[in-house]
Amino acid sequence: MDLRKWSVLLAVVDYGSFTKAGEELNYTQSGITHMMKSLEQEVGFPLFNKGHHGVSITKEGKALLPAIRNLLSANESLNQEISFLKGAKKGTLTIGTYISCSIHWIPEIIQEFQKEYPGICFEISEGHEGDLIDWVENHKVDIGFISYHEHQPYEFIPVCDDPMMAVVPKGHPFAQYDEVPIEWFENAPFVCSEYTYGNDVHRILKTAGIKPDIKYTTSTDFSILSMIEHNLGISILPELVLRGQSGNFETRPLKPLSYRRLGMAVSSFRDMSPAMRVFIKYARDYLLS
Repeated sequence: MDLRKWSVLLAVVDYGSFTKAGEELNYTQSGITHMMKSLEQEVGFPLFNKGHHGVSITKEGKALLPAIRNLLSANESLNQEISFLKGAKKGTLTIGTYISCSIHWIPEIIQEFQKEYPGICFEISEGHEGDLIDWVENHKVDIGFISYHEHQPYEFIPVCDDPMMAVVPKGHPFAQYDEVPIEWFENAPFVCSEYTYGNDVHRILKTAGIKPDIKYTTSTDFSILSMIEHNLGISILPELVLRGQSGNFETRPLKPLSYRRLGMAVSSFRDMSPAMRVFIKYARDYLLS
């Protein structure tokens, strides 16, 4: 079995096009087409539907994707194990992360980590919580920097508690207080991103029995800040998101104090590659120091 073909198949699925996958992997379109036809002959059924707007995976092909990702992940882990036993310490780590972690944590961790492990390369993808859970569960990334929630399909290594903060426009009545009681958000005009409200922020408000008046939803935390600056509402955001940000808004701790627990998620502790093991230990020690 040629693992290269399966890797190409995943690229075609991700890009929705033989041409785009070829450009990314430095293959010609005819080369990609030939490999996919060869795969279809091996498995005995079509893997792609072709249309005017590109290609899409068939139902049968989609059913194979989890096994394909597991296979390629196991192959990378095996290659890393061999490399580490030889003392070469080479490999590639795929990281999924919130934008806030990508800005404030990942560069520093990698900078220090590569002083000791220069042969390990990184592929970093940024996403929302739903993206990260999917990526970890389906082996699209090795490690996800994510907040902890119960009953999720991943194993979790906690790193820190990130305070959740009230965010209000400058001059807002709440800004005259050192803390903002959570009950003040009841029926208050509220701005949130859908994924944030559905998880950490929603958990805090639901636990307190509070229902704000959701006026606006956006796709990013930074859009929330802009809307708050224009007096369109108030919100709750993690301290890590707010770090280094300034503008026509003010932040205050919530009362009672509330947190999201940040850490690293993996699909299985047992199946971690050597590079995953050393990186997780290094990242955890670095962030806890």
